[in-house]
Amino acid sequence: MRLNRLSALWIGTIAAFVLLAALAAVRAADWSYGADTGTFVQIVLDAFGGMHNGVERTTHYRFHWSPTLVLLWPFIAETHSLWLLQTILAAATVACAPLVAAIARGGIGLGGPLEPGIADRTVPPERTAATGIRAIERGVADRIGAVALVYPPLVAVGFGEFRDLGLLPALALGWWLAMQRRSWRWVAVCALLLAGLREDVCLELAIIGIVIAVVALRNGDRATMLAALGSAALAVVSDAIYALVVLPRVGPWPPSHFYTYPFANGPAELLLAPLTHPLAFFAAILTVGRLTYVLEALVPLAFIPLRTRMFLLSIPGFAIVLLANSGLVWRMGMHYAALWIPWLLIAFATGIATLRLQRRWTTVAFVLSAVVLIAFSPLHPLHYLKPSYHALGDARTALACVPANARVATHDEWYTAVAANRPGAMVLGEPPFTRSVDYVVVADDFPNTSFQSTALPYVNLLVARRAYVPACRAGHVTTYALTGMYKL
Repeated sequence: MRLNRLSALWIGTIAAFVLLAALAAVRAADWSYGADTGTFVQIVLDAFGGMHNGVERTTHYRFHWSPTLVLLWPFIAETHSLWLLQTILAAATVACAPLVAAIARGGIGLGGPLEPGIADRTVPPERTAATGIRAIERGVADRIGAVALVYPPLVAVGFGEFRDLGLLPALALGWWLAMQRRSWRWVAVCALLLAGLREDVCLELAIIGIVIAVVALRNGDRATMLAALGSAALAVVSDAIYALVVLPRVGPWPPSHFYTYPFANGPAELLLAPLTHPLAFFAAILTVGRLTYVLEALVPLAFIPLRTRMFLLSIPGFAIVLLANSGLVWRMGMHYAALWIPWLLIAFATGIATLRLQRRWTTVAFVLSAVVLIAFSPLHPLHYLKPSYHALGDARTALACVPANARVATHDEWYTAVAANRPGAMVLGEPPFTRSVDYVVVADDFPNTSFQSTALPYVNLLVARRAYVPACRAGHVTTYALTGMYKL
């Protein structure tokens, strides 16, 4: 495709990718990425050794079932580039725009991929009228894709730190598009990648696959029914392998604490709580914070997804997020939003197809998304687009004192900055530190309240006890070396 034939949507997609990649370069240079990106750099680099890293300090498989990340190994092993990993995330994020546009052009209805052809008018008019779905022209479909480019929750996923869930929206939309186009090989490929992305993604894929299969059976579409059931079965098998084979060897599963309440201990009990402890359940879950989170998801899309039953496909993702006991999970800007974003975008496209003034409503959604992205940005650019420390030169000098293969603990952002080239790097963590490290590199004026109140006093205590001694110093940054006299 020559440049002069690129549509406005593709030009916008390329521009968005360049912008996100450039911002990733700024953040990498400023050492402003937190520990998550460094974690996944080490996870990918150790893809064939158990995915160990310096944050979880064990195999990543104890926390999440992510064998799909093995596919990123050639890129990171060849370059050892933090920026490249973030750029892959940016590419997956902006790819959602042309994918949503293609889904809209392909014909969407109450069954999604079960009613292909509405856009090119091959469906009988009486069926179109019965479903309330109108044809979507190419220009309107591109405008739907443009909304995705500025949809704040999605942009925040692409701007933030790399996480496995960041790949979910593009893979889920690709799976849906392949189902819609009846490209069964691509359905299988996307389903396989989704089933190896995370255990909660498997749960989503199983539920949505079964729903599509039921609707396909009702419509007499045997091929789609089999493809949807196959995807769901793959997800169930993948989760079963994780729960029955992997976790007994590496577990228990730490994320279960997100679903612990006084009335429920873990996900299974929490799902039964509306029946067993209804008052306590609804008092805990129906909070203002969760309500504002849902509003932040729907307002930028002008509530259009609610016009269609396709919105129900986003319920599993919303449930996984909103049932968590931590506000960090349901804070807009976090990567957990990726669990519901693709299904909400599909519902948005379907909702647009139910409207008469389609161009006007895509404009409304684009403007609302842009306003939220600028005025109430979940990206928090003023915080992240600046150096993590005022004297990064001192930090680089102090870390250069540490031998390349030594075990070194340091601040989250500094850990991420060196993780690609230091397999022994780890975060300092909360005291008391759980295992000995050869070196500790800290700035006594590092701008972090938790560090100043907990970690720094503990480091000073270890130095006072001669467990560590200064090896070199640059400004307020000191490299401490283990003496062997004391174990953490």
